[in-house]
Order: sequence, then C-alpha cells, then structure tokens
Amino acid sequence: MNWDAIGAIGELLGALVVVVTLAYLAVQVRHAKTATADQSRLYRATAVREIILETCRDDALRMLQIKAWDMEPYYESLAEKLGVTIEEASKLDWGNGYYFWMWWGQWASTTESRDMKEIEHVVAGLGGLPVMREHWETSPVSRPLLDTDFVEFVDELLSRASR
Repeated sequence: MNWDAIGAIGELLGALVVVVTLAYLAVQVRHAKTATADQSRLYRATAVREIILETCRDDALRMLQIKAWDMEPYYESLAEKLGVTIEEASKLDWGNGYYFWMWWGQWASTTESRDMKEIEHVVAGLGGLPVMREHWETSPVSRPLLDTDFVEFVDELLSRASR
C-alpha cells in the first residue's frame, strides 16, 4: 500500500468523524431547544400559579380584583350554589384554578408516556370532583385562559371519568 492511499483513507475517516460529530451536535442543539422551551412553559405556569396563590391568600387583593374585573355576579352565583360566602367561594375558585394551571405546566412539558398516564390519573380523579368540575366548566380563571389543546385534553378526561 502506498502513502497516498493511506493518506486518502485517513482523510476519509477524518471527514466521517466530522460528519458524525456535526450530526451529534445537531441532535444536542435540538434537545437543548426543546428543554429550553419546556423550562419556559414551566416558568410561565409557575408565575401564573404564584399569582393565583397570592390572590387566594390575600383576601383584600382577591376581593379588589373581583370588583375591578366585574366578577361579582359570578362569585355571588357560585357562593349561592355552594352554600358559602362570596369570599369563601372566590378563595375556593382561585385555589381550584391553581391545580389546573399546575396540570397545564406538567402536561405541556411531559414527553414520557408513564408521566402522561400519571397526569391523566390525577386530572381525572381530582378534576372529576364536583367542585372542581364546576370550576372547570364555569370559572373565568382557568379554562378560558388555558391552551385549547389542554382544554380538549381535560374535557376528554372528564367526559371519560363521568361515564
């Protein structure tokens, strides 16, 4: 074998290594972008949940928002339906909203089928409770604001759970 042939084989192997390395880097970049998007969704969901939780904790803030956002008729109706005060109904409603926003964050970033089954189980179980179902169907702080694909996901789970 002559040196030119050995050099050509070396160049070919070197080029192959470069191609494999670039392919590996492309896959890593794609995974990094996916992870970043998932993290961003989780941060958004966390921020919304923190706002909801603070609204749930701070009676003055919650009652001011209800008044400013013209949500009093909704909470009066909910309070009458549940047999509680408007303040209690609003606290319960915002607390229930916390769950749906948490589930949205989990749903939006889940890729493993095992994790998805867990989310389905929890959403169908807790979401199927009468007060949670009432929240899901009527509350202005969850369903109208959430991703339409997630809304369809929850609707499907709740319809299966009620059969």
